[in-house]
Amino acid sequence: MTALPPTLRRPGAALLTLASLVLAVLLGTAAPASAHATLLFTSPAADATVPDSPAALVLVFDQPVGVGGASAVRLTPAATLGKPTKSQGGRTLTFPLRGRPAEGVHAVDWTVTAQDGDIMTGSYRFAIGPRSVALASGQSTTAKDPVPTTVLRWLLFTTLALLFGEPALHRLTTRVPDAPTQRPRSWALPAALVGCAAALGLTTLVIGGGSLRSAIDTRPGILSLIEMAGFALAAVAVLARRPTWALVPLAAVVVAEALRAHPQAEQAVAGPVLTLIHLAAAALWAGALVQVLRTTVAWRGERAAARTLLLAYARLAAWLFAAVVASGVVAALLLVPLGDVFTTGYGRLLVVKIALVAVAAGLAYLSRRHLHRGRSRLAYRPARVEASVLAVVFVLSAALTVVRAPADTNRPLSFAPPTTGPLVPAGTRAGEIGISARASTGQLIIELTAPQVGAPAKQSYGLTATLADPRGKKRQLALRGCGTGCFYTPLTWRTGTSRLTLTASAGEEWAGGRAGLAITWPPRPDAALLRETVAAMQKVPHLTVHELVTSNTALGLGDLKQLPITGKEFLAAEPYGSGTAPVTTRLPDENGHRRLALAYPAEHTQLDLTLDETGRILHETLTAPNHLVTRTFVYPETEEEEGHEH
Repeated sequence: MTALPPTLRRPGAALLTLASLVLAVLLGTAAPASAHATLLFTSPAADATVPDSPAALVLVFDQPVGVGGASAVRLTPAATLGKPTKSQGGRTLTFPLRGRPAEGVHAVDWTVTAQDGDIMTGSYRFAIGPRSVALASGQSTTAKDPVPTTVLRWLLFTTLALLFGEPALHRLTTRVPDAPTQRPRSWALPAALVGCAAALGLTTLVIGGGSLRSAIDTRPGILSLIEMAGFALAAVAVLARRPTWALVPLAAVVVAEALRAHPQAEQAVAGPVLTLIHLAAAALWAGALVQVLRTTVAWRGERAAARTLLLAYARLAAWLFAAVVASGVVAALLLVPLGDVFTTGYGRLLVVKIALVAVAAGLAYLSRRHLHRGRSRLAYRPARVEASVLAVVFVLSAALTVVRAPADTNRPLSFAPPTTGPLVPAGTRAGEIGISARASTGQLIIELTAPQVGAPAKQSYGLTATLADPRGKKRQLALRGCGTGCFYTPLTWRTGTSRLTLTASAGEEWAGGRAGLAITWPPRPDAALLRETVAAMQKVPHLTVHELVTSNTALGLGDLKQLPITGKEFLAAEPYGSGTAPVTTRLPDENGHRRLALAYPAEHTQLDLTLDETGRILHETLTAPNHLVTRTFVYPETEEEEGHEH
């Protein structure tokens, strides 16, 4: 007959079996999910073809990231990259290109540090000039060094639990009358040293090939250093025979983990609080359970004392279980939408883990029934299998920390993505709402502006868009928010003129409506034509501008005004009077006249100019945030003819 372990022979065996079930649930949820960085946009865009060599590579992530210098991005064929600059709170990285990469297909491999300290890596391709091969690489983003990260995180959480467990055991034994003097050997010092080593390993992964200074320059690096220092100070407290003092630096470790875990990326305040409660309760629960089990083994001959200790632990465990479950459920709802449970790798792995926890629960229940019925021999086998199942649960729990949690692809962005290559600007007005559009390779960005009266207020906007491509095929565009009044959609433009039908709104205060825009692809930058136009207008001695101005297109284009003026006077009041503009695009000629589109994105202003054969302006449409201006220009044919008219 096989002997049962001492814990299964004592009166408190049922409590221990139940506690093992709770520990299985705990270890299935204790480790916070990692806040992995996701590459949202690039410029040049992934799989895009740009006509000329870009001046820089731009990478936009969904969260602030850290980089170790220009080596964070590698361009193949090789090209020299300058030191990166950060914007948008560290979410946008810009790497200047030194020199001009040759025409052809280029591969970009990147490596950054996410908020939780995990190293993320990925790659994409783009082409310069005529596309020489088919591009179908897309963007790939994965965790770098997932196995070492998993092992180090598992060690960190395990040692944290063991260190919390010893003070909890001391408190529980004070509730046992006439408690035996035997105590298991302390694991505090080895656990603190192992935790310090695990934190050091995570710090090493964060800085990669960089120096300690590079760790201090990044948020994940600082948090990893805090954790390393926390475990080191805990070891010092243990050596000084002040184990309770170790709780202070260990609390700093828990806070650091809360600040870098995935829930904080979802909710800046609630996320860290949930993780703090969850991890602290989980560590105390697991650590206390391990230490209680060790103590009951040491008290093998003291059944009454062991049973009292188990009951005291059970009361503490009930509160900890409630804290773990409540915080874990809320955090899970933040991280994993129900619709993504079976359709994502993270969700499927979570389902497998839950299934194994259910198996462990069934085994625990079966073992307890055998104990209550006096079938000790039959109780041993399910308990042994349960331990094996829990071992697999531990592996899955550690693996989930390096697997990407599902992301909501429709979630609004906090800022507009970078444009790729030349732009086709367009502007119009729908009622009282200004509409500014920027079409570039692979995307369309539309910005709405409502009039501001008094102090600027947080305005809500609405927009729907229908696209008719050059072939006449219509489809509704799926728009994603990118800030106040900003809307983005990925879009593959067909050669020719596509027409947009837009319906814009801005709450109940401002009149909205429908408007149309035309986007002709591909773009044709032509700064020389703008300079020619300015030079031609400067030579005009006098002309008459017929102007219509409106702030609400629903009421018409405005009242007609006539303004006699010279060419130089007119240019002095125009944004393009200097002969330059941020965006200058040649549009298809119409009725023998040349056309030019100008854009000033910072001012949400666009102009559409129609030019004669000499470069003089015949018609101008200016769209600004608060008004729409339509102008027609009339020139005397010659000074002699004008004199004859008089």
